[in-house]
Amino acid sequence: MWMQMFIPGYNPQGNTIISVLAKKTYTIADGKVKEAQEQIPFIDSDVLENPDQFMYSEVLAETDYIPYKIYPDVVVYGKAYTPMKKRAYYLDCAVRVGSLRKAVRVHGNRTVEMKAFKGLVFSDAEPFTEMELGYKYAYGGVAKAKDGTLFSYYPNPIGKGFYLKGGFGDVSEIRVPNLEDPDHPVTEESIVVSQFEKWPQAPKPASFGFTRRNFYPRYTYAGLLPEMLQGTAEHYKQMQGSASGEIKIPRLDFRVYQGASDGLWGAELHGDEPVQLDYFDKNEPNFAFSLPGDIPEMNIDIGEGDTLLTPSIHTIVIDMETKVLSMVWRGSVEIEGFEALATIGAPKFSVK
Repeated sequence: MWMQMFIPGYNPQGNTIISVLAKKTYTIADGKVKEAQEQIPFIDSDVLENPDQFMYSEVLAETDYIPYKIYPDVVVYGKAYTPMKKRAYYLDCAVRVGSLRKAVRVHGNRTVEMKAFKGLVFSDAEPFTEMELGYKYAYGGVAKAKDGTLFSYYPNPIGKGFYLKGGFGDVSEIRVPNLEDPDHPVTEESIVVSQFEKWPQAPKPASFGFTRRNFYPRYTYAGLLPEMLQGTAEHYKQMQGSASGEIKIPRLDFRVYQGASDGLWGAELHGDEPVQLDYFDKNEPNFAFSLPGDIPEMNIDIGEGDTLLTPSIHTIVIDMETKVLSMVWRGSVEIEGFEALATIGAPKFSVK
């Protein structure tokens, strides 16, 4: 049975819509999925790993109450496990869902030394059999400048490894991230940034979970620029060269609603695609199954009789620790502004 609800909002064209959301939870076993006895309800607000650290906590779940996404989000939670529980220095976890592909290189713990004629040198990684995959283990964090000013690394303020030259006392303080993008590895030359303004040249963070809304570039899609967060409004006006001092906010970009990591959104999915998860399971290094192909039938009546909606996938969340899959679908219909809701009242809708 589908969990169902409706939510008003806008589409990317700026038109007012009513969206019907349908959610179903499945269990994964022996390469197959089946409807779970216990259904996960709609999530009405973001769930944080550490609610007391609101700005620097891993996001465990993002709200389902989003009227429109351009593309489906695919989010995978779990740990990296070495094959046969044999210790490894590194391995490449990978997610494949239909045409979507993403890999993250996972290293054991490393330290940093300063060597004559070589500069900074990473130690060999400590061997491991399992490793966490959250963004707090990826490149990022908060760095201190020479004068003591703190600067957040825009793409991942909750990570580790982001340092500014002259902002630390000894290289032994440097914490090397465990996760990296294989195409943009963390190196001895890139881990320390010469000055904050060069942060775009730093390594890219890599994970498979939900991003935070304050990660770059996600927050820029909401109309916020880095300078507006880090500096003052006056500084931003000067950067614009505005004689009037007027701040022009960029228009909302619907990519702001894409919560999945880079590489795990940006392509259409139909709900029956093959899935392969490499090194997420203790016993099956190449864990594979297919999405259920269970497409909801959505109807809505906004005072003009039943309208059949075209369902699109909103969000796919795979929890590899519990072997649970949840999927949220959306169907939308345009209405004549929110004032029309006063006439329509609560719309009648159904999901089968």
